[in-house]
Amino acid sequence: MEAEQAKQELRALHGRVQAAFDARADGRSMCRMMSDGVDEILVSLWRTLAPEAARQVDLVAVGGYGRRELAPFSDWDFWLLLPEDADLRVDEEIQHFLYALWDIGAKVGYAVRTCRETLEHLRQDWDAATAALEVRLLAGPGGTFAALQRGIEQFFRRRRSAFVKAKRAEIAQRHKRSGDTAFLMEPDIKEGKGGLRDIQSVFWMVRAWYGVLEPDALVARGILSARELQHLMTAGEFLLRCRVGLHLIAGRASDRLGFEQQVMLSERMDYRPEAGSRAVEVFMKDYFRHAGRIARVSGLLIMHFDELLNPKKFAIERDIGDGFTVRGDRVGIAHPDVFREDPLRLLRIFHVAQEGRRRLSSTALRQVREDVLLIDDAFRAHPDAREQFLAILRSRRNVFWTLREMNNTGVLGRYIPEFRHVVGLGQFNRYHAYTVDEHTIRAVGEARNFIHGERTRRLDLAHEVIYQIHRPELLYLALLFHDIAKGMPGDHSENGARLARSFCQRLNLNVDASALVEWLVREHLTMAVTSQRSDISDPEVIRQFADLVGDISRLNYLLLLTVADIAAVGPNVWNDWKGTLLRELYQATVRYFRGEHVRSESARERLRLRLQAARARLALDEETIQAAVALLPTRCIAHFPPHQLAAVIELVAESRGGARVASRIDDKRCETLIMVVAEERPGLLAMLADALSSGLVNVLAAQAFELKDGRALDVFHVQAANGRVFDESHDLERICARIRHVIETDKPLSPPRPQRQRAHILMRHVPVRVRHLPEASSRQTAIEVTTADQLGLLARLSRAISEAGYNIHNAAISTFGERVVDVFFILDAKGNKLDEAQIRALSERLAKVARVPEQT
Repeated sequence: MEAEQAKQELRALHGRVQAAFDARADGRSMCRMMSDGVDEILVSLWRTLAPEAARQVDLVAVGGYGRRELAPFSDWDFWLLLPEDADLRVDEEIQHFLYALWDIGAKVGYAVRTCRETLEHLRQDWDAATAALEVRLLAGPGGTFAALQRGIEQFFRRRRSAFVKAKRAEIAQRHKRSGDTAFLMEPDIKEGKGGLRDIQSVFWMVRAWYGVLEPDALVARGILSARELQHLMTAGEFLLRCRVGLHLIAGRASDRLGFEQQVMLSERMDYRPEAGSRAVEVFMKDYFRHAGRIARVSGLLIMHFDELLNPKKFAIERDIGDGFTVRGDRVGIAHPDVFREDPLRLLRIFHVAQEGRRRLSSTALRQVREDVLLIDDAFRAHPDAREQFLAILRSRRNVFWTLREMNNTGVLGRYIPEFRHVVGLGQFNRYHAYTVDEHTIRAVGEARNFIHGERTRRLDLAHEVIYQIHRPELLYLALLFHDIAKGMPGDHSENGARLARSFCQRLNLNVDASALVEWLVREHLTMAVTSQRSDISDPEVIRQFADLVGDISRLNYLLLLTVADIAAVGPNVWNDWKGTLLRELYQATVRYFRGEHVRSESARERLRLRLQAARARLALDEETIQAAVALLPTRCIAHFPPHQLAAVIELVAESRGGARVASRIDDKRCETLIMVVAEERPGLLAMLADALSSGLVNVLAAQAFELKDGRALDVFHVQAANGRVFDESHDLERICARIRHVIETDKPLSPPRPQRQRAHILMRHVPVRVRHLPEASSRQTAIEVTTADQLGLLARLSRAISEAGYNIHNAAISTFGERVVDVFFILDAKGNKLDEAQIRALSERLAKVARVPEQT
C-alpha cells in the first residue's frame, strides 16, 4: 500500500466509523473498528515502504492503540523494536515509513529503540512504563517483542510500589486541575475526574500490582463487586461512545464536552426531551450519572491501593463500638449486616468519621451504597436520625467533605428526598461551572470556611460577621435548599422556600429557626441583585432593602449565604468588585438599622468626612482642590469612596476647563477607573462605551455627571478581559488614546479588530427581556436589559437611550456567563423621571437593539 491509497483507506475508515455511530454501535466496537482499520493501514505501509525493516524490526502498538481504544482522530502510538544487530538500511526505511504516515495526516507518537534501551527508558519515564502495560505486536519476527514482555513483567515485579505511588500522585494532580469534581458543566471526558483516564489509571495500577489483565479478575480477587465492575464498564462504554462522537463532530481529536458539543452530541445520540427537560439536559444527566460512578468506583480502588502501600498504617483494626471499627484514618464496619441491624447507623457512621477527622473505608462505603434504600419514611421520621443529621451540620469538623460523601453514597438524597432532584442536574449556561448538587455542597464548604475563621480570598467582612452567627447549621440548611427547586416549574426561590419550610418541620426546628431558613432560601438572590443592579447610594433603596431584611441578625446570615453562593458558582466568578458592592450595601443597611438615616446631619457629616479623607490623599494646593470640588455635584461626592474621589478631584483640577482622560488602578476594589472630562454633547456616554468595546475591557459600571460649569464627567469602572485589574500600562494607555480620539474628533471609533460576532448556541438560548425596576432607584428611572453578552452591546444600548432624548446618569453591568444584565438609571432632558408611556416606548426600542444579530 502506498501513501495515496493509505489516505483513501483512512478516509473510508472514518466513514465506516461514522456509519457505525449513526447506527448506534457501542463505543468499544467502534474503537476496535478504528484500531483494526489502523492496523491494516499501518502494517501494509510498513511492509510496503520498509521491507527490510519489516523482516528485522517488531512493530508494536502501545497505550490506547495497544488496548484497541482508538477514537477516529486519536494518536497512533507505536514502538519500533530494533534487534541489537539491526541492519543500517533499517534507519532509512523507518524514516521513509514515518514520512508516509505524516503525509496521510496521521498523528503518530513513536519510539525507535532496542529492547535493552526500551527497558532502560521505562526506569526513567513513568509514562513509558504505563504504555508498556498495553503492548500489542502488529508485525515483525516477534523475538524482540517477546524479550520485551519478559522484561516488562520483571520491571513491574520489582517496581510496582513505586509505579502505583506515581500513578496515585498523577491522579491527584489531574483531579486538582478539574476542581476535584466529576460534575463540571463542560467536562473533559478523557482527563477530568470521572473520565476515561480514571478507568485506565486504576486498571494500570491493578495490572502493575497483580499482573491481572482481565477486568473480571477484579471480582474474582474480591477487589470489586460484580455490580461495581458492571457500573465501571458500562460507564466506560458510554464515555467511549461520547468520545467517538466528539471526534466525528469536530473532525479532529477533541475531548472537551463543551455546550455546543453537548447539544450536537445529544442530537446525534438520539436523546429526546423528558418531563420538562431538554434533550441536552437528559443527555448530560446520563453523563453525570456515569462520570459519578467512575469517580466512585475508581475511588474505591484508589483507597484499596492506599491500604496496600501503607500496610503499617492500616495493620491494626480497633473496635470503637456500635458496629464500627477504625483502621488508620478510616472508619470501617465490623460486619456486612451492621446497617441492616440498625439503619440509623447509615447517618451515624458519617458523624463518627467527621468527629474523628477520618474518612470511610472502602468496605464501609461499599456497604453504605448497598444498604442506602434502608432510609425510608420511618427512618426520616425517627428522632435519632434528626439529631444525627443536625449534629453533622453543627460539627466544627469538616461539614463539606461529610456532606459530599453523603451525596456520593446516595445517603443525602435518601434522607432529603427533595435533594435527589438536583443530583447530577446541569445548568445549561456558562455562568454555573458545576451541577446543582455540586454547587450546593461547595457553597456549604465556602460558608464553613467563614464560620470557622479560615481566611480566604472572599469578602473580609464575612470573617468579621461570622462571630455574630449563633446557629451555623441554619445557614447550612438554607444553602442546602437554596437551589433545590432548580429545574422545577415556577420560581425556584419560592418553591425552594416552601420545600425548606417542610424539611425544617420534619427536623422539628422551632418556629423562629424554620422561618429564618425559609426566608433565606426565598431571598437568597436579593442581596446580590440589590448590590449589583440598584443605586445603593439612594437612601430609599437602602430603606426598602432594610425593611425586607428586618434586622441585623438576618442581614448577617444573608450576607454569608450570598458570598458563599457566589463563590461556589465557579472558580472565577467571585471577585473583589462584587465584594465591594456587597460591603457597601451591608454597611449602609447597618447604618439604617442603627438609626443614622433619620439624622440629616449624619449624611452631611459623611460627605464632609469623605471630602476630608479625599483631600488628605492629594498633593495639590488647597485653592486648586477647592476650585475642583466646587464643580462637583453632590451626587458625585456621595458616590465615590475617598480614594476614588481623590482621583476624580485630581482629574477635574488638571482638566483646567477643557477635556481630559485619565485612568487609575484600584487594587482594593479589583477595578480600574477610566475617567473622562469633556464638553457635554448628545450621545457622549455611548461614544465612550463604543471606544471601550475592543474586547480588551470588561465594563462593570458607568456614571455620568454634569459638572457645574456644564462639562460632562463620565467614569467607567472596568476590568481586564480576564476579570482582573489591568497590570499592563500599555493596554491602559491604548484604551485612553482611543477615548481621546473620540472626544477630540467627536466621531465614534470602531473596535480595532472589526468582526461579526457569531451567535454561540448558548447566546441563542438567552431570551431578551427589558423591564422597569421602580425599586432600584427613587431618584431616576431604572431600566433593566437582559440579553446575550455581545461585543459593543453597552454602546448600542447607550446610543439608543441617547437617541430617544434621555440622559444616562448611572449604569450597572453584570455578566453571568453568556448572559448580561445591564441596568440604566435615566432621566429625561429636563431632569425628570420617565412616565409610563416613555418607559414602554423606550423598553420596546431597547428590546430591538438588545437582540443577538442572528436573532433579527
